[in-house]
Amino acid sequence: MDETVNEMQNSALQCAVAILDLMPVVMGSLRCRMRRDATNSLTMVQFRVLAFLERHQAASLSKIAEFLELGLPTTSKTVDGLVNSNLVERHVDPEDRRRVLLEASAAGKKEVRATREIAEACLAKMLEPLPDADRASVRNAMQLLRPIFRLPTICE
Repeated sequence: MDETVNEMQNSALQCAVAILDLMPVVMGSLRCRMRRDATNSLTMVQFRVLAFLERHQAASLSKIAEFLELGLPTTSKTVDGLVNSNLVERHVDPEDRRRVLLEASAAGKKEVRATREIAEACLAKMLEPLPDADRASVRNAMQLLRPIFRLPTICE
């Protein structure tokens, strides 16, 4: 019985190690390829802010900073740039007039969709050399991982 528990723990540990080893490599490769794409005008941080706002409709600066794991001054500077580019709008919170909420503008939503399409195309190009069966295995693995890593429960 103990061996079975150890095997299960080792198997989960091996999965964890594989995920942690691969994530930075995937993101780094994606960042490099997206920077080279002339049609992409967003940095990865700007893309993450807009994607967060698209999912959450309206959010405070502190919520965005928490999501990005950045300080308020850095996040504020990033958001200011997005506001100045008309990709993010500031609104007074109707429930608390002292609070400002941030929301992706129509242009911001369009830009995040376009950037996501660039990212998808970059990843697809990287995955193209894999045989069909291996790409199906990757898709299946992602479907298995999705409920484990769904965004609202990441930090619970």
